[in-house]
Amino acid sequence: MRSADEAYKKKEQQSWDSFSRRYTKIALPEFRPYGRRLVELAAVRPGMWVLDVATGPGEPAVTVARRVGPKGYVFGIDFSAAMLRAASARAKVAGMRHIQFRRMDAERLTFPDMIFDRVFCRFGLMLLPNAERALVEMHRVLVPGGRVAIAIWSTQRKVNTLGVIRGVLVRHNAFTPPPGAPDFFRFGIPGAIERALRRARFRRVRSERMTVNWIFDSPAEFWNSMKQGPSLKRALAQLPNARRETIREEVLEHIVRFQDHGRLRIPNEAVLAIADK
Repeated sequence: MRSADEAYKKKEQQSWDSFSRRYTKIALPEFRPYGRRLVELAAVRPGMWVLDVATGPGEPAVTVARRVGPKGYVFGIDFSAAMLRAASARAKVAGMRHIQFRRMDAERLTFPDMIFDRVFCRFGLMLLPNAERALVEMHRVLVPGGRVAIAIWSTQRKVNTLGVIRGVLVRHNAFTPPPGAPDFFRFGIPGAIERALRRARFRRVRSERMTVNWIFDSPAEFWNSMKQGPSLKRALAQLPNARRETIREEVLEHIVRFQDHGRLRIPNEAVLAIADK
């Protein structure tokens, strides 16, 4: 593995560890509609064995565990120990005994070949420096006829919560991703995720685009929520207070166009792709 990839993963692991509590409380509900649709597309059935890659605080792993029932089994993996603790706590509260969480690198799965009926990766693939390698690993651990289900962000222009902020940061020369960081909008380009799945030897590749409005009571609530995320938090930490305030004001100027009946309704488009082994 390249040293830049290792450095990036270590930095990201620390970021997601610190973000885990906020993610579970705020971001998890925002991602839920995409996850529900992804589970539908994957056609999960009782008794299946399922792997959830980059499970974060246990989604869609916990939802899938309800679908497979006690005769099935679900493994959730992530590189963040804090996220996995949150996932285990959620599973325990839900009374799920047929679910297990492990710390693991998505690009180097330690499972044997052909063990899972379904593999999920919801908003994790685009964060991996070698996503193509991760897809090959997902293909390897699927049984013949098994299915992978992927959710990734669309293009920057159509993911408004993130896109507006990145655009402002770029204009102020404040967008500073860590060395080795991939562009997490790269799979949102039409045809990109489909080509990547085919290169990993998946067949019957198909996809759809889904837009969900993220709702905030005010521009201030939007900013306070988004600045807790790893990317914006990292960018702001390197800036003097005056530049932070300038960026905040410009972001809010752009975001007010989404005001509707006193609230912000900000559309974010994702690409949901499934493919068979």
